[in-house]
Amino acid sequence: MFGNFGPTEFLVIILIAIFLWGPDKLPKALANLRRFISKARNMASNAAADLSREIGTDIKPEDLNPKAFVRKHILTEEDQEMLTSPLKSTMRDLQEGTKPLKEGLTDTTRELEGTRRSVNRGSLTRDANGSNGTNGSNGSSDTAAEAPAERTRERAATFDDVT
Repeated sequence: MFGNFGPTEFLVIILIAIFLWGPDKLPKALANLRRFISKARNMASNAAADLSREIGTDIKPEDLNPKAFVRKHILTEEDQEMLTSPLKSTMRDLQEGTKPLKEGLTDTTRELEGTRRSVNRGSLTRDANGSNGTNGSNGSSDTAAEAPAERTRERAATFDDVT
């Protein structure tokens, strides 16, 4: 019932009520509010029962939404099928049209996963052999091929952080 009210809003409402009615009249005002809400609920349920009896079907308060009421009590199944069939065919066409895109994305994801695994395996093998890419004396690379490999490892590490 109070789903949109936070604790601060609720506190502000209570303070305003105390200022308007005062602490001595506030309990009586809250009791009157409770009686009003229960009478409104009873009136709504009685109206739904009367409408149910008049139409001849069971109507719930949520059925009183005009869209739901028309869909449930006025349209026949044929009418409903006639209205929804263009949407179903459009949805089917959209799914068939995007199937190649979905398959291409799936293949690309698999290829990226395989590349990431091979890069990670290669870095683990190099680390296990004790090679860190420098010769220890001047901090330069052992070979020119290790510089791109180092960049690939860095990219794979950032890819692991994202996934």
